[in-house]
Amino acid sequence: MRKFLFSFTTLLTAFLSEAQPNTDIYVMNLRRSPEGLLVEKPQNISNNDGYDNQPSFWTDGESVLYSKTLDGQTEIARYYFNSKNTLIISDTKQGSEYSPTPMPDGRISSIRLDTTGLQLLYAYKFNGNSEVLVPDLKIGYHAWIDADRIVAFVLGEPATMQIVNTKSGEATVVGKNIGRSLHKIPDSKDFSYVDKSGDNWTIMRMNPVLRESEEITSTTGSGEDYCWTPKGEILMADGAELFVWSPDSGWKQFADLSKDGITSITRLSVSPDGKKLAIAAE
Repeated sequence: MRKFLFSFTTLLTAFLSEAQPNTDIYVMNLRRSPEGLLVEKPQNISNNDGYDNQPSFWTDGESVLYSKTLDGQTEIARYYFNSKNTLIISDTKQGSEYSPTPMPDGRISSIRLDTTGLQLLYAYKFNGNSEVLVPDLKIGYHAWIDADRIVAFVLGEPATMQIVNTKSGEATVVGKNIGRSLHKIPDSKDFSYVDKSGDNWTIMRMNPVLRESEEITSTTGSGEDYCWTPKGEILMADGAELFVWSPDSGWKQFADLSKDGITSITRLSVSPDGKKLAIAAE
């Protein structure tokens, strides 16, 4: 499929500052059968007008983080599956939080865009207290590689992929023309990203020490968001359809959520035990 490149700096600025899609967070059971993966019982856990997006499971799999729209801005929300309660963690009057992500030390990392235009990566405790993690870079997206380092989509002309040590502040450019979906690969020290330098986008893996990349597979469908299962499979969506990739079988469709009233799926996240799937969708 032919895909066209565009400025992600322009995209992210427009994305965070202009009208955002009316998305919700859906969570469903993810089950394995002799025929392959199955999804069951999709539930809208946000049920909210406005932009609810960027789900990320907590490390124990008992809750999920996401960005939730409240009073015209987004805050960090945590939904608990057992109680079905939602805890609002941040209450930032001067800005909005995006892409909340579990940190290795038990806190939450999140991009904060202030009303002044300042955009930085923060660390949040569950009482809402926060501190800047990376003071010198305008980060759009990130993933944790280990206890000290992240791989980050850094805005600029051009936008770059950088490995950042949040303790020392050292940052190294390791790529460009990448997508927003960055992930640590299960049972590996490597991370993955989408290479958009060609007409056909590819999911790549990089060793953060050697800083060498190799192709995993081409993306499927018209989207760019993906996630990993604990078994080393990749999930992607195209509209309401869900696809799974494995080294043995390549890409296969395994679900169509249009019957549940779900149309455009973007972000995806699988629980650490592989039994739940969270998506952002319209």
